[in-house]
Amino acid sequence: MTAPRPTLLILVAISSLQPIALNMLAPATPALAREFGASYATIQLTLTLFLVSVALTQLVVGPLSDRFGRRPCVIAGIALFVAGSVLGALSQSTWVLLLSRVLEGAGSGTAFALTRAIIRDTSSRDDAASQIASVTMVMVVAPMIAPYLGGQIDSWLGWRTIFWAMVAVGSVVLLLTAWRLPETAPVIGVRSSLSGLFRAFPILLSDREFQMNAIAVSTTTAAFFAFVAAAPHIVVEVMGHGSDAYGTYFILNALGYMIGNFGMSRLVRRHGAPRLIRIGLVISFIATTAAFAISLSAYWTPLSLFLPLAFNAIGNGLTIPGATAEALSARPELAGSAAGLSGALQLGSSALAAVLVSALVVVWPQVMMLMMWLLIAIAMLALRPSRPDRAA
Repeated sequence: MTAPRPTLLILVAISSLQPIALNMLAPATPALAREFGASYATIQLTLTLFLVSVALTQLVVGPLSDRFGRRPCVIAGIALFVAGSVLGALSQSTWVLLLSRVLEGAGSGTAFALTRAIIRDTSSRDDAASQIASVTMVMVVAPMIAPYLGGQIDSWLGWRTIFWAMVAVGSVVLLLTAWRLPETAPVIGVRSSLSGLFRAFPILLSDREFQMNAIAVSTTTAAFFAFVAAAPHIVVEVMGHGSDAYGTYFILNALGYMIGNFGMSRLVRRHGAPRLIRIGLVISFIATTAAFAISLSAYWTPLSLFLPLAFNAIGNGLTIPGATAEALSARPELAGSAAGLSGALQLGSSALAAVLVSALVVVWPQVMMLMMWLLIAIAMLALRPSRPDRAA
């Protein structure tokens, strides 16, 4: 590889904007509802529209970065994130608040998607899986601490300070990126029509290797978001525990995911990403099968819910970074487009799973476990006729 490799600090900083923005505001949603006199469902659009914005933006920014370069697109995305955060801090109506979340989602989604493309630009196939796993392992810290920080800031200083905190974080990342992020795209400056930028999508969607790995990433991520959407209701309303119990037990999942990421980063060069992806899916399938069975018994408690799903998180930590790297490696010359398309599929399927499970969990709580089990099964079926491992 001739492109200079960015430091781990740069990659983690860029990638962390999305989970920080996604999770830090969540504890303040009751305060937002009171402030603007809006229903809780309306304020929850701050999450839904954020995810939709992330998904749609990734469709556009991938092809644009293939033409104009990763660096200018990342810088523009972070600047948009900062602008959205300022707008949120100053918002005086619900609609302005929601617009600010759309801008934050677009900006942070741009940075998140292109981090993976940058890694693929500067790494071989298996090395890309290792790099993505390493970045993700460190990045998982953000969603672990962001809700806690958001709750403390809201309690002591008010919800607007949460947005100002995101402005500060985004500004530091913007300066760091402008100073230290090199250009990594293999070919930039090629003249073509705007519609031509998106011709990569049919090529990627017709590629079997991209298809099966994109499905694996999308379904395993959707299973996680189904859990995030439904587990608070199950723990608090069904099991009768406080919201603090959910936050405490959730650490098990975060630690499990970090263990899986660590395993991928350390073992991929020896065993190859495809083998570790399959191992991760087997672990997840066994874990979700056990969790579903336990949910149908009289022994369904927060511990018996979260413990098997911590093993599922270990499997996800192997599957998601490996399958992401494999999807981007299907057509290395279209890594930016592949990152955008796979990211959009990943977030789109996750948003759909969250909406469906939120509607059904109040009727039958065990539907969460059934949905997670089915999604993991789909991932296993997608990767079953896998090709032999290829050299990078």
